[in-house]
Amino acid sequence: MARHLPPLDTVRVSFDLPCDVASAGAARRLVVQRCREAGVGQDELETLELLVSEVVTNAVLHGRSDVHLELAVHGRRVGVRVGDDNSRRPKVQKSDAGALDGRGLAILDVVARRWGVDDAPVGKVVWFELDV
Repeated sequence: MARHLPPLDTVRVSFDLPCDVASAGAARRLVVQRCREAGVGQDELETLELLVSEVVTNAVLHGRSDVHLELAVHGRRVGVRVGDDNSRRPKVQKSDAGALDGRGLAILDVVARRWGVDDAPVGKVVWFELDV
């Protein structure tokens, strides 16, 4: 028998974060707080923490600009959009067990419901959706 879950509250918020490695932590805290308030479960919050951290870290390290983050929670889905001023599109890297980085998009590719990159008037936006 299918279990019908109540819909989550609808949440739409955006944050501007500085081009600083500490922004990944700030983004994680903001997203988790808002999603917890909307009723997202603990397992999904941990997944969101990981994905937000990867995408924001990439924006800071490779975009080299301030970061704009948008969060939308609607129904049983969470959407996150992270924009930076660099128009160069990220690419999923080949797995290298010895590398200290380069796994962010591969993780996103496996864990997110779907994800992509959109061009922006200045730079790009990396986005993902997660079912909760």
